[in-house]
Amino acid sequence: MPLSVIYADALYRPVPPVEYDDEGYPGPDGRVSESTRHAEASNYCFDALRVWFRDQPGTLVANDLVMLFEKGNPKAALSPDLMVVFDAGNPDRSSYKVWEEGDAMPAFALEVLSKRTWRKDVRVKPGLYAALGIREFWLFEPFEPRLAGYRLHGREYARIRSTADGGYPSRVLGLDVIVKNDRIRFRNAASGEILPDPIQSDAMRVDAEERAESAKARAESAEARAQSAEDRALQAERRIRELEGLLKR
Repeated sequence: MPLSVIYADALYRPVPPVEYDDEGYPGPDGRVSESTRHAEASNYCFDALRVWFRDQPGTLVANDLVMLFEKGNPKAALSPDLMVVFDAGNPDRSSYKVWEEGDAMPAFALEVLSKRTWRKDVRVKPGLYAALGIREFWLFEPFEPRLAGYRLHGREYARIRSTADGGYPSRVLGLDVIVKNDRIRFRNAASGEILPDPIQSDAMRVDAEERAESAKARAESAEARAQSAEDRALQAERRIRELEGLLKR
């Protein structure tokens, strides 16, 4: 049987109002975040990974994008809170149709749990994601908070064990996934640096600009002082020559 039949309970049901394309497949819909905590987690992951993969234009990072995995069946749909697909490119899309993408499946999928969807995310979706061949599947509960990652072994997922410092290594991303100050975060495994969120990035940019302006002002002030000292020295030298001339006369 098709996976959409086997895992019917895992499928995404678009929330009205729904936009449909010319072939009848669903695209953007009326789904909204359950809370600001859910939105923050999803937005951070999306923005941070977009920056992380900025030198790989073929890597698609998408949040809340409807993924259709059976041609001819508009109901065979998923909509991960975040997914990463390598070698997919970044043209504008209203949905991700697997058969139009060279059958490229996401390598990474993340679901942020909510009261409305947690049972489906925890109990039903893992089987479908594994059957589709999604290499890593992650769950984050933003209010506890709790994080769990799973890596595909054969046809089933095995839980990713945490490292000694509490991080969970993602081989797909080349990053550690961690919980810091009750928020999901990505950490550069090589440097230990946590990928900043957009607010932090903007604060860092403003701080760098202010430091640059301050350094420029100090340099201009030092240059002005040096010029003033040079002018005084020239004036003193001229005065000495004038006095010497008077003495000679």
